[in-house]
Amino acid sequence: MDEKKHAAMQGQSADEYLQRKYRIPAALPDLPMADEPFTASWQEADGQSALDFLADVLRLPAFDFQWENPGALNISFAHTLGGRLPVIATESHRDFRQMEALLNARGEASKLPLTVNAFTIEARAEKIFRHRVLLLNYALYSNIPSEKLGLPETEWLDCSHQLRRRHESAHYETLRLFGDMQNHALDEILADALGQIAAFGDFDADRQRIFFGLTKGGDTCTGRLSFYTQKVQPEECAKVYRAVDKVLDLVAIELRKLQQEKAGDEKLMKALAGTSIAERLHKEEII
Repeated sequence: MDEKKHAAMQGQSADEYLQRKYRIPAALPDLPMADEPFTASWQEADGQSALDFLADVLRLPAFDFQWENPGALNISFAHTLGGRLPVIATESHRDFRQMEALLNARGEASKLPLTVNAFTIEARAEKIFRHRVLLLNYALYSNIPSEKLGLPETEWLDCSHQLRRRHESAHYETLRLFGDMQNHALDEILADALGQIAAFGDFDADRQRIFFGLTKGGDTCTGRLSFYTQKVQPEECAKVYRAVDKVLDLVAIELRKLQQEKAGDEKLMKALAGTSIAERLHKEEII
């Protein structure tokens, strides 16, 4: 086995992981970008019942699913920098799992954990193959109880929905504008930052630590950040957690300044995507 293959099997070092960033094109197209061609098939879907539209217009197969809240399954559009994206919202985790199966032409719902409540799906069903659809479940973000944020549950549910919708739109935007999206700490900081701004008006580092399952100054993770470090060597994960913990404060300062300058989403995305976690920490050490 050659050294590269052996290293890949062993996982990334923390240093390698923390170097990830996007290559920002010198010039972006006019924004928002034109909708992807598949969007035309969904043109008349806005406000319609998702079940009726998928069966009557797109002719998807009708599996024998029992829906808990079919009246809540409506279609809307997210207006992103990368163009419009169809959105299907659900109000129960069972309906969320069944809708994901329906869009992917499977007759059985996946056994997704309760913490998973959003996808940007590249559908596999024959009639909508490779259509991208944003699927959202109306649930608490990162499965965080409202008491941890000091908010009434109904308010936190509404904020969760706004945050989740903007978060998934941000992933779609990096894909269309910069050519990639990944399950990586940098991508999640970017998407959650834009989501926090949409839901709360600002980005708060302590709020983000709660979403990630981090304790300030600690080197362990009890939440979803651990999912995004699965390719890191196990003994190196603590180093990644410490780096992310430190960089959140720097990102909060950076975003506060950009917001004071009235920066739009394009500038915020470029700033967040174009600098790695390692570069931000190194710059802080120099200063």
